Amino acid sequence: MNRAFGDTERFERETVQHATAGFPLPNGTRVGIPLVRIFGQCPQPRVVIVAGVHGDELVGPRALVELAQELAPRDLHGTVVLVPSANPLAFAAGQRRAPEDDIDLNRIFPGKGGGSTTERIAHSLVTSAVGSADMIIDLHSAGREGDLVPLSGFREARTDCAHRSALAAAAFGLEHYWMMRWAPGTLSTWANQQGIPAVGCEVGGRGTATREQIDLYMAGVVRCLRHLGVLDPPLEVTLPPKVWTQEYLTAPCDGLLEVLVELGQDVASGETLACVRDLWGNVCGEITAPQDCKIMYTRTHQSVQTGENVFWLGREEDNPCYSSPSNT
Repeated sequence: MNRAFGDTERFERETVQHATAGFPLPNGTRVGIPLVRIFGQCPQPRVVIVAGVHGDELVGPRALVELAQELAPRDLHGTVVLVPSANPLAFAAGQRRAPEDDIDLNRIFPGKGGGSTTERIAHSLVTSAVGSADMIIDLHSAGREGDLVPLSGFREARTDCAHRSALAAAAFGLEHYWMMRWAPGTLSTWANQQGIPAVGCEVGGRGTATREQIDLYMAGVVRCLRHLGVLDPPLEVTLPPKVWTQEYLTAPCDGLLEVLVELGQDVASGETLACVRDLWGNVCGEITAPQDCKIMYTRTHQSVQTGENVFWLGREEDNPCYSSPSNT
């Protein structure tokens, strides 16, 4: 028994690799992006799970740190790469973007090796972590200024890659099944452009991570790995016929934001969702619902500037990847 235990212990140690994807800043300082590679019984499929693309989104990083302790190599039929903090400079600053250049990392993939700080981060992620993936899972939150309902989704398209992304998003199993608009520069869109299926998820916000939110992400990753055959038992998935899509509503003026609805609430066309007051208490602007919809995101930070996002409004549409109830 002791020898068997020793063999298992050695197998675990040799098949879990803690590493960094290093890159130099324009000033010559070298920065490392932490990652954990877990090598299972076979090399493929290779699933890369990324969190912390924005430094103030903490549910994903917390979930991946815990998953790194719980995923056992002997149980995996493939390779899992965990990137708990894809934007370490933004994480260190406790803000969405790296203060060195104030560029949104999730708008510039695949980045540039000799570019700005954030462009170099994107380039390092693509070349060192995600470029050879068979599937990418991108974990986000609303950040410190807002809150989101749980969403797991895929980028809109009518391709085989989109179909595989849509199946994996359904397997992830969050409360709202989401079709993200095509957005060049985002990690999931870049992945699809390379033919790599990708799932994009959102859970929580406010710059915090609750136990319930962490558990949602951990359970979703496990379901997705089961769907991909990386973990047992296998998970069969049927595509939902409907998807949620989003529309943004922004602040009409600067001032103090007064939100009049709750996250997840169904609202009617024409309903007043929020008002903005000046510092004398006068209402200087209102936000109303353009149609019947659901509140998917709400800004919680009560100081607002013109054009800043205040709400995501969700409405259901036909799933373009759906063909029949047996579509699996």
